Amino acid sequence: MSVGGDHLSGEAKARPNVFYKVQPQVLRSVLLTLQQAVAATAAVLGDARVLEPRFTRQLAEEFESARDATPGSPRYDITHQPELPITNAQGIVIRYRRLDIRILFARQLGCRGEYLCLECKYLDATDRATDADYVDEGVERMVSGEYAAGHPWAVMVGLERVGPLAVSVSHVDERLRARYGTEGAFTTTPRVRLTFVHESQHLQACGPHRIRIVHSFFLITGPPS
Repeated sequence: MSVGGDHLSGEAKARPNVFYKVQPQVLRSVLLTLQQAVAATAAVLGDARVLEPRFTRQLAEEFESARDATPGSPRYDITHQPELPITNAQGIVIRYRRLDIRILFARQLGCRGEYLCLECKYLDATDRATDADYVDEGVERMVSGEYAAGHPWAVMVGLERVGPLAVSVSHVDERLRARYGTEGAFTTTPRVRLTFVHESQHLQACGPHRIRIVHSFFLITGPPS
């Protein structure tokens, strides 16, 4: 029966209060599609650095095209820069933040607070301020629960502009260790096994919930990694 059928049938059906748990193989498919979209975006925008919102706007467009061109792709909606409410301890909305890209799977439709979070950050292997921004302004929003509160997964997208890519990956791991300790560094047992992906695990908002952050890194300019 369709989702619509669930709501139109005689009696309302209560949904369990649990998040849709995206399986690693589904997330792997999404990340491979993202890889295509990043390459297409870099090809369209060229070598010159553009403002991050412009890059992510084009990325969302290319992401949709890559999704639709991928046979057997899971079905999901891609939204660029949706506003997420930030609440205080009393549950009062005090401000909004704009997430770079939000993915909403069909099974998450109508379930409050459910989505897959994608936050993008430029990286520069020669500029340590960029990996600091990646962790302090990107990862921390997921660890604190401002983004992806209660979610099993969230995705960071590192866009390396200079290279080598491996240097920025190492810098990010170093930053994670410095901020969150060895338990927050890249894990040696990732659930999504792709060459451009690393994972870290964190107690969100000081626990007890543990979130797994998928770090996907792409070289968009510069020499081969």
